[in-house]
Amino acid sequence: MYSDFNLAKVRRDLGIEQERKALFQTIVPVAPSERLLLDIAEAQTYPINTEKAKSELIVTPVLKEVKRNHVNQMEVFSGFTFNVDKAKKLNGICDYLLTLKANIVEPEAPIFCLVEAKNGVIEDGYGQCVAEMYAAQLFNERDNQPIKVIYGCVTNSTEWVFLRLENSKVIIDNKKYLLDDLANLLGIFSTIIATY
Repeated sequence: MYSDFNLAKVRRDLGIEQERKALFQTIVPVAPSERLLLDIAEAQTYPINTEKAKSELIVTPVLKEVKRNHVNQMEVFSGFTFNVDKAKKLNGICDYLLTLKANIVEPEAPIFCLVEAKNGVIEDGYGQCVAEMYAAQLFNERDNQPIKVIYGCVTNSTEWVFLRLENSKVIIDNKKYLLDDLANLLGIFSTIIATY
């Protein structure tokens, strides 16, 4: 299962090397809508102390905003069972899958980004996210829609760290982006989508 992976297991079992460095040299901020600002403000009045609450109250509204900003360019799937290769333990539920096809019922290639929500320390989710990104790479190739780069993101709702998988190397951004800076966070998602 994806949740069994840490960075050491990703390196050992999947052959994926890791590096930490800046992923985004330039970010063009995207102003959050009033709707998103209200959703986030309201969410902060709730007890957000579980992974599920963080996903529902913070992560989902952010990803809905990303989708609204990129209508007919992408789709967001939440809690989807993504069984790609059980022999390699590339199976289980992904918190969020983002595809480059819109208005579809279930994920189709190409999948370009995966988002993992964690309750506590986001570093604990890196291995799981990389395994999901690698599975997306295989999924796209099997569907004859390979894309060179797969992105990922791990968040505990207040901090967001982005990852980039190309071939057998993942780069983990050395910067954490904060929910308090929604414009840059939305700008990163827009930058990622624009690369396709």
